[in-house]
Amino acid sequence: MSALVLHLHLDKPSATPNPLNKTKKILVWGASSSFGAYAVQIAASAGYSVVGVASASNAGLVKALGATEFVSRNQSSTSEDLITIGPFHAILAAADSERDQGIIGTVLASQGGGTFLSTMGVREGVKLPDGVTGSFAQFLDDYLDPKNADFTQWLWWEYLEEALANHQIHALPTRIMDGLSQTQKAWDLLKQGKTSAERLIIRPNADYS
Repeated sequence: MSALVLHLHLDKPSATPNPLNKTKKILVWGASSSFGAYAVQIAASAGYSVVGVASASNAGLVKALGATEFVSRNQSSTSEDLITIGPFHAILAAADSERDQGIIGTVLASQGGGTFLSTMGVREGVKLPDGVTGSFAQFLDDYLDPKNADFTQWLWWEYLEEALANHQIHALPTRIMDGLSQTQKAWDLLKQGKTSAERLIIRPNADYS
């Protein structure tokens, strides 16, 4: 929420969003990651047109979360497809590699430049086109900053309570890995890219039950 509202300056989710937001396209790269999945839902709830980028196998999930358009991250025409769909009002890179950041740079350059917000920061070795920059922030720190007290109060004690009670926020599917003995297996799955659009859950006490 802080990434979208405080850093990308998008409107908060609302039951009556500004109708003009529908004309503004928000690109969420890595839309099937935990971070990206929530970002899609938040932006869609604020009335924006969300374009999600993820692996092709996750297209259905991303659209179910509220994206109006989907582009596969691994096809050769990804940059061309996004340029055709754009321009973008804001871009959030929720899960992005060096290659991904290069494509995002190309897309932004095509619309005259701009900046994208990344959860990883611009990776070492990435050379962005002139007029294109990437930014990074410690999002959790936003909630500890006294100047954001009203925002923090609204999010944790108003929005989240209501949204969860009304089933307006949906988490990614989870895979239970049992106890701490499965930690290495879970880590290997992540490193090898053998898990996608799901969360792996370790139950610390499961080995002793």
